[in-house]
Amino acid sequence: MRLPITEFLKEYDADKEIVRLHMPGHKGKFADCSDDITEVQGADSLYEADDIILESEKMTSELFGTRSTFYSTEGSSQVIKTMCYLAVKHAANKTGDYTRNNYVIAASRNAHKSFINASMLMQFDIAWLPSEDEEYSICKCNVTPDGLRKYLTEYKKKSDKTLAAVFITSPDYLGNMLDIRELSKVAHEFGTLLICDNAHGSYLKFVGGDMHPISIGADMTTDSAHKTLPVLTGGAYLHISKTAPEGLEAQARQGMLLFGSTSPSYKIMRSLDLALERVVPEQYVECAQHMQELKDSLREMGIEIYGDEPLKLTMDLRHTDIDGNSLKKELREKKIVCEYGEPDFVVTMWSPFNEYPVEFDRFKQAVADAIAAAEKNPDEAAIVAKRDSSAIRHKKFILPEVVYQPYQTLLMKRKIVKVNADLIGEVAADNLTGCPPAITPIIAGERFSKDVIDILEFYGVEEIGILV
Repeated sequence: MRLPITEFLKEYDADKEIVRLHMPGHKGKFADCSDDITEVQGADSLYEADDIILESEKMTSELFGTRSTFYSTEGSSQVIKTMCYLAVKHAANKTGDYTRNNYVIAASRNAHKSFINASMLMQFDIAWLPSEDEEYSICKCNVTPDGLRKYLTEYKKKSDKTLAAVFITSPDYLGNMLDIRELSKVAHEFGTLLICDNAHGSYLKFVGGDMHPISIGADMTTDSAHKTLPVLTGGAYLHISKTAPEGLEAQARQGMLLFGSTSPSYKIMRSLDLALERVVPEQYVECAQHMQELKDSLREMGIEIYGDEPLKLTMDLRHTDIDGNSLKKELREKKIVCEYGEPDFVVTMWSPFNEYPVEFDRFKQAVADAIAAAEKNPDEAAIVAKRDSSAIRHKKFILPEVVYQPYQTLLMKRKIVKVNADLIGEVAADNLTGCPPAITPIIAGERFSKDVIDILEFYGVEEIGILV
């Protein structure tokens, strides 16, 4: 297979007579820097690609079955902002109204913080979609086709702003997946785009008969290739569907440049290029089968598995006396490093590059040992944390009152205060997020309620900014 970016970098580095009088300053003299260059002749340029980068992107587009695919070296954060830009620009071109704050994107509440940042930068309104779930989880927002149709019908009656897109997160951080096929139909009924944060689901193209959102109705997606494919951190894709409205791709590079560095990493681009060779679909299918076996084994131990994403294993501890943070720490002491842990959930992410069966068996045995220790001596076991059954984990997340859109708060005065009951009624100045999972229970411009304060205290948040 021809790998255009990789081949150019190899040839450039192999020519030892070249005197590098260009950026970067290491001049390729160190082994780990040899494939790190700038836009020299023949290397193409990411935001004006017409040569080897464009060729590599087209090959990736064919792999994923898109109309267009664009590389990002700054992760899905760059792509999410770009998708919002393209959606609002598309809506403005349709209406002829180029007033920046006359547009709204309806979004699932578990949107990544980069989506909120996009709103603040571009000054579009956010309309938060309700979740159909009864149980509390800030990571999950169960948007159903019927619920979306009902919400958009009511919203359009009371708002005079143009709906630019529906923005959803699927899979979410815990591994839940939405009905993209039917949600896209609803969005299209209302004459708008469905854009999907598929950061955790690049590999979905290769398992389960093609579960990738771009294949089943989404107009645009972001894929954090580095999360689940053999790509360096920061490598991501912007995918535009074959059925999306014409013209979105024409402004894609301009959008990417608006939110990215003018010096994109060639090391990251090379890893995206190499993924064309390193991604073997059959290996992902096989890994998904191994994962199902592992999940079944954990269920036999009494561990509930949360979500339905094939290569993500999320242990649901809400109905146990096991503390997720403690379990994550105990696994770390056994040199098993999890993606994320909180009192209710422990998230692990797997790929074909996890060695089977060795690493699978090590994980299973470590969890079994922790449970056995807790059952034998619960008063001393590190993972046990007795808690009131009426804890915050069993409360439904109620969307806070919106006083201002996030972009309206940018220049307002603020101060830092302690998180306690005195906050009730105040308006947040911060988009409170942790990374991971990079989602927030309170956003700039929203009013604090007792429920929100309970959540902040549950997650150990001690201080936050408020408007003054």
